[in-house]
Amino acid sequence: MAGAAGDTNDGHGRSSVGEASMQPGFTAARPRRLSVCLYSPSVDPSGMGAHMLDLATEFRSQADVSVLCWGTASGHRVLDRASALGVATCALPHPRDAAFGQAIVDFLTAHPANVFHIHVGSGREDFDGARAARRADVPAIVQTQHQPWLLNPRKRAPFFRAIAPVDRLIAVSEGVRVTHERIGVPAQRLVTVPNGIVSRGPGPGRAAARATLGLRPDQLVVMTVGRLMVQKGQRYLVAAMPALAERFPNLAVVIVGGGYLAGDLARQAAELGVAGLLHLSGHRTDARMLLDAADVFVLPSRQEGMPLAALEAMDAGLPVVATDVIGTAEVVAHGLTGTLVPPQDPPALAEALAELLDDPDLRHRYARAGRRRYVEHFTARRMAEDTLRVYEDVLAEAGAPVGGACRRAGASPELLDAGVTTSGSPSAAAGS
Repeated sequence: MAGAAGDTNDGHGRSSVGEASMQPGFTAARPRRLSVCLYSPSVDPSGMGAHMLDLATEFRSQADVSVLCWGTASGHRVLDRASALGVATCALPHPRDAAFGQAIVDFLTAHPANVFHIHVGSGREDFDGARAARRADVPAIVQTQHQPWLLNPRKRAPFFRAIAPVDRLIAVSEGVRVTHERIGVPAQRLVTVPNGIVSRGPGPGRAAARATLGLRPDQLVVMTVGRLMVQKGQRYLVAAMPALAERFPNLAVVIVGGGYLAGDLARQAAELGVAGLLHLSGHRTDARMLLDAADVFVLPSRQEGMPLAALEAMDAGLPVVATDVIGTAEVVAHGLTGTLVPPQDPPALAEALAELLDDPDLRHRYARAGRRRYVEHFTARRMAEDTLRVYEDVLAEAGAPVGGACRRAGASPELLDAGVTTSGSPSAAAGS
């Protein structure tokens, strides 16, 4: 299968680095229905990649969708999953490679798009993808900010240069939006579209999930899922373990995720005398299914944008203990679906976890409310519909509307089965 750059296919339904994978029957003419290119230059688009894949899943019945990522190991995982959805993909060269921008232009020439949708974390990794899309004559350029602005003020000038060609910035939470307004992004260029996720569906059940992880049926299990990195704050969870172990001798703390801090966390647990209670499970593709093993989900992050891990726990029917940081506070309704504690505070984290571990009725009440809150506010369908409205607005402003392309699909079948309809954006006060 030939691609835009004339190289050969890699054997996985995707092009080689810098080359577009061509869908059968595609031509270079401007598409008659909506065509969306989802792009991330991140070295590790884990959460962003999941977000992009959920959008692709929701969009593909109404639009032609393509996905571009930097061809790192994490990027290839996203591209493999996108290819399995039947969408066009491209593995891009290193963003500092001279061929990077032209690879985007070549792909968009072969796969014309109405919307080029950029996904970045802190905002420092755009690498002029927006300008490449402008060179390819894409009428609407949108960029989602997945993290709050917390960078050094010296980074502001490069950020504003990078977003100059962008028509609209999407913030994944109100907190993220506010941080960008504070550094001078005009309010009219910003819109909040809270994160949403596709439901995982039925899980394997408590016994099977615990057997997979080597846990006993009688243990009390606290679980967190995320990359092992400073931002995710796992070391504060480990620091809280001695106090919990005194009260709950049958405790198990499971940390699911890979990353450079695995050795540090293991050493910390050994120094605190709780190594036997800590289970470092590494990166797991079945992480969402393993949530069935837990009694309580914990998210001890130092910062977030809007954490998908908390949404996944709520979808799985778990109570959540999390830090009161940007984004998370808009997901976890304190005292209704879980408990919020100050970040970087192991004693407060231990106390909140102990309260839930000691009270099965409270756990079940929070779990039921959390599942309801997910269904009512944080589905991928709602996120996709809100995002389509942004596309429509930008295309209309550009004088390039796509008639009928953004037809609303209404409530998804799983929501109809639950007897509810898709609602609008959530607020931190909405707890049920």
